[in-house]
Amino acid sequence: MPTRKVLSTIAGLATFALAASMVPGTTATAAPVAKPGKVDLLSASDGATTAPGLTGDRSRSVAIDESGLDAARAGDRLAIDLFDGESVTAVVDAQSTVDGVTSWTGSLAGEGGSFTAVDVDGYRHITISSAEQGTYEVTSTKGGDYVLTQAGEFDGEGEDAIVPDADHADHADGATPRRQAPTAGGDATGADAASTIDVAIVYPASLVAELGAGPMQAQFALGITQTNQAFAASGIPTQVRLIGTRQLAQPQLSNLDLSLSALQKPSDGLFDEVAGFREEVHADLVSMWLSNYPAGTSCGLGYIGSGAGSADYAFTALYGPSCSTGNMTFAHELGHNLSADHDSGASSAPSARSKPYARGYVDLTAGTYSVMAYPTACQAAGVSCTRAAAFSGPNVLWNGRPQGTAAIDNTRAINEQIGLAANYRQSQIYPGAVAITGSARYKGTAVATPTDWAPAVSYSYQWYVDGAPVPGAVGATYTPGPSQIGHALSVAVTGSAPYYTPASVGTAAVAIGKATFKTKRPKLKGVPRAGRVLSVKLKGWKPKPGKKGVKVRYQWMRNGKNIKGAKKATYRLGRKDRGKKVSVVVKVKKKYYDTAKKSSKKIKVRR
Repeated sequence: MPTRKVLSTIAGLATFALAASMVPGTTATAAPVAKPGKVDLLSASDGATTAPGLTGDRSRSVAIDESGLDAARAGDRLAIDLFDGESVTAVVDAQSTVDGVTSWTGSLAGEGGSFTAVDVDGYRHITISSAEQGTYEVTSTKGGDYVLTQAGEFDGEGEDAIVPDADHADHADGATPRRQAPTAGGDATGADAASTIDVAIVYPASLVAELGAGPMQAQFALGITQTNQAFAASGIPTQVRLIGTRQLAQPQLSNLDLSLSALQKPSDGLFDEVAGFREEVHADLVSMWLSNYPAGTSCGLGYIGSGAGSADYAFTALYGPSCSTGNMTFAHELGHNLSADHDSGASSAPSARSKPYARGYVDLTAGTYSVMAYPTACQAAGVSCTRAAAFSGPNVLWNGRPQGTAAIDNTRAINEQIGLAANYRQSQIYPGAVAITGSARYKGTAVATPTDWAPAVSYSYQWYVDGAPVPGAVGATYTPGPSQIGHALSVAVTGSAPYYTPASVGTAAVAIGKATFKTKRPKLKGVPRAGRVLSVKLKGWKPKPGKKGVKVRYQWMRNGKNIKGAKKATYRLGRKDRGKKVSVVVKVKKKYYDTAKKSSKKIKVRR
């Protein structure tokens, strides 16, 4: 029978007991006392075992006091027994429940460190990072028990970050971009806020077999919580949100390089369903968690993002059980997607093509290294270090100590990228502007013109006259009839895209106008001399003057003033016209048309 969990809370101090597993069928209960007691974690340290993957690991079955953890809120303290009589006290800074995940984050009383815990459907997952005593992780087992592991110092080798080709935004590999690259606010009138970046996690069946479905989901949630805890500690105004998880149809590949490459390519025959899944849940970032960590290798691998063109490279791959949360590899690899990079002394050196200030920070005096740093410098100096749950930056403090300089500032690098990353996939359709262009009049064509919608959508239309839908008027254009002159015309545009709820925008109404004549400047023919006759030629007019229903009026002008009685298509010049400038104004009328009027060029009459 699985070990159960009991916890008592008295005077704000909860004993968070990690005790040796008890005899099946029994439950440890805290008796009412004036102050909380403490349950020994291990009966003897020699019962610990070494777990594969990270050097120096030791682990033991434990029991967690459950009810008190559930009751813990900001300001409460959790006393945690570790190996060999050592213990720490966690101070809860924040507790929240979102989408079925309850999380607790905090610090360690009297020493540098952090505490993170989650509960997903009754499965707990906890990490404790102490600058003095090391890193510990409490994981759920498939059978419902819990195991406490003290992680040794990571000894994996190999690169864990890839900078795509310098011209990757233009897809040097010849592939067609899957989406138009976003901008921080986009050209659209709306965009997802930088405060939330959506992450999807995919995994092979072997990870479920190794961890169990419930414990696996709890570890996913812990990785998200750790990342957000590090963002908050660094003053980075964003949070990652687990938007969806899905099991892969194929088994995992043999190494991280192959896995990440296959994950990124949408049509190479490997994990191709991930591209559709990403669109379905609108994931900005996608992470693949693998099983069975091969000792001595990198824990994870991710593309380093930089600029708008990184949307098609927003992928990471990592080994889940041994690395993702105990070593904060998940937060580390997501940091790469957001343009952060390693410290300059890391065994996996930062890329020469990443941002020059995107560097991790190692504090040898305090024995800590930031989320993006490596313990390489610590090992070289013979100093035992633990990972600080913070990104580097001159304004970031961890245990009161600055975590960077102006030249070592991953916080700056991440802040520059989050607005773009949050819009790699919009969470909804953001309608842009819609206007009626063209000619909204009889004999004209009105055009519905939508602009600046995000993401890319297909449009449908419905035209309205006086607020009533016009049957069958569902195209991008509309040709009004004569009976609609003077009435109000409007259109509603609906944008649709796969996996999105359609969004609609209507225009303001415009008055349907009369038709317009097509006109050109009248031409005068004849010799401009007294006694001669001038005539007017109308060419290119539509409807043609003189045709049925088209009325034409002429008015001849002398120096810009009407010539009395000169209202025909011809005009005989007289003595009064000598030395003057003569022209003609032609006016046409037709039912359902606006009156058109056009003047000829002025010609000077010879003396």
